[in-house]
Amino acid sequence: MSLRSALPLAAATIALPLLLNRGRGETIPMDAHARQDAPGTFVRLRHGITHVEVDGPETGEPILFVPGATLSLWVWDGLFERLARAGYRTIRFDRYGIGFSDRPDIVHDQALFEEQMTDLLDALGVDRPVTLVALAFGGPIAAEFAVHHPERVSGVCLVSPDGFATPLNLGLRLSQLPGIGLPFFRLIGDRALKSRLPGYSRDPRVVARVQARLLPELRYKGFKRSLLSALGNVPVHGAEYLYRFLDTTGIPVQVVWGCQDPITPMPPEQVLRTVFSSADLRLLDNAGHLPHYERPDATAAIVLDFLNAHKRTA
Repeated sequence: MSLRSALPLAAATIALPLLLNRGRGETIPMDAHARQDAPGTFVRLRHGITHVEVDGPETGEPILFVPGATLSLWVWDGLFERLARAGYRTIRFDRYGIGFSDRPDIVHDQALFEEQMTDLLDALGVDRPVTLVALAFGGPIAAEFAVHHPERVSGVCLVSPDGFATPLNLGLRLSQLPGIGLPFFRLIGDRALKSRLPGYSRDPRVVARVQARLLPELRYKGFKRSLLSALGNVPVHGAEYLYRFLDTTGIPVQVVWGCQDPITPMPPEQVLRTVFSSADLRLLDNAGHLPHYERPDATAAIVLDFLNAHKRTA
């Protein structure tokens, strides 16, 4: 068989299983039935329904928790409640595409998430500046929101922020290829995401906790399409320019990072101190990607120090 005749056969061999597995894993629509037992409440915004939970006194200083790429609002368990008990008005939500929020079939980029955050704060009647607490992929989103809306932001706390040199495994990298990316990710996406889970923590209890919450959410339709769009349109590899810009705004910034984080490995400390020259930089030994899971009391105390400090200087 000639090379020319073999190429179409090879392409068909690859394409057939991709087409046969077009909806693999995603069998449940995100609708009222799927949401019936979800905690919190739902708010209809301009691009769809957003899942949100609010805790703490109505008079408390507001905090908006921004999730990462794949883990929905439950990822803030522990820190969310601790800050509420300390007197803050804590708000956490699912980005479009994850958790129990809608998956609009549009480009999932920073502009979309910025609109979602603005719409959500308006819908909740939050009329004073908020502190943004953002995890990983949420870092560039929070930074851009603060740069565009400094009047609405009193501070930014970045936990294990993406934007330096965030590694993606082979499956996720191949899923970024044009044309075949989405069908390929529908085929291997569950496996690619599961393979990342052991990197979230050296503590198997933390990994088991994350796995038990994430895997059921992979069944909802639209998750993989939305995730691929977001990964392709938010600067997970090159957000240093954005963080440098944030550093010049005068908005208080804190960076909290586990020193043993293979999911978003910490760059050299001197790089961090150059990019975040004015930030409160807290590096945690014996902690990985989710320091608020592994060292909940220590992480809450660190964030409370930051919150109380910039509240006093406001």
